[in-house]
Amino acid sequence: MLDLSQTLHGISVIEIANYIPGPLCGALLAGLGARVVKIERPGGDPMRTLPPVDQTGEHPLFALLNGAKHCQTLDLRQPDALAVLHDLVRVADILIDGLRPGALDRLGLSDEVLLQLNPSLLIVSIRGAPIGHTHRAAALHDLNAQALSGMLTVGEQPPRVLGVHAADMVSGLMAASAVLAGLLARQHSGRGGRIETSMLAAARWLNTPALALAYAGLAALDTLNGSLACYRLYQTADGRWLAVAALETHFWERMCAAIDRPDLIPLQYNRPAQRMLIETLAATFRQRSLAAWMDTFANLDACISPVLTPAEAGQEGGLSVTLAVETLPRD
Repeated sequence: MLDLSQTLHGISVIEIANYIPGPLCGALLAGLGARVVKIERPGGDPMRTLPPVDQTGEHPLFALLNGAKHCQTLDLRQPDALAVLHDLVRVADILIDGLRPGALDRLGLSDEVLLQLNPSLLIVSIRGAPIGHTHRAAALHDLNAQALSGMLTVGEQPPRVLGVHAADMVSGLMAASAVLAGLLARQHSGRGGRIETSMLAAARWLNTPALALAYAGLAALDTLNGSLACYRLYQTADGRWLAVAALETHFWERMCAAIDRPDLIPLQYNRPAQRMLIETLAATFRQRSLAAWMDTFANLDACISPVLTPAEAGQEGGLSVTLAVETLPRD
């Protein structure tokens, strides 16, 4: 297989960021071979001790995001610490800025200062909201970004907390992707500069299918928000859940045949029939356990899956914050 683990060997990264988005960006770059120095304020990244903590006294995600980095504590309000950072900047390729707008400027680390120290430095920042947005200067966490993106109102109401750090994780991935593009651009220009993304931009990007329908005035006809019987979750007899995503007609036909309801096949996209279809399938799936249904669908190939818990999902594939790609040899 093609080995990507040393693609960024020789690239030096400074990370000034807390919690998830900036540290994820740094972790992705470290997974490609970059050397990442994480600058922590006195007391450390708050993610270290955010409850719940494991037996080491740290949040498990902190170790996952930062285990491959060199962590260094600096109080950047102090001249001697600022001098240390200046030395790091002079030889760095990338600086990850995960602070709020203007925070580095107030520390004497404006873009002008950083680029005077190192004209080829790429400064990648991950903000809460993009430039020009009404919430640009506001404090935002992942849930706020999801709320402002419209993501939480897609599907059945009322809105609920999804429990997935979608904006955090995707903004970190977007920043890492931007860094790779920035490195290519720098090869041609020889110059550095600032690259910016935001948690809200990431959440809106994730919500693009729903936003596209909303802009076209077709939000009420969304087929992927759980309003269709062929694309939603159903509870089983043991209180577990089944994910049915039988959008294509041949998948729907196979599922209906497997549950002995061929009469439902022609109604798949009949809008007036959806409530009846949903109630019928809900009653059917409540008759057997999740394991029994998965036995029924095991060889069906109809886009039907068990809804796993995080503990179950973690048993297959393990945990990693490297880029989720598989590399194959050339033909």
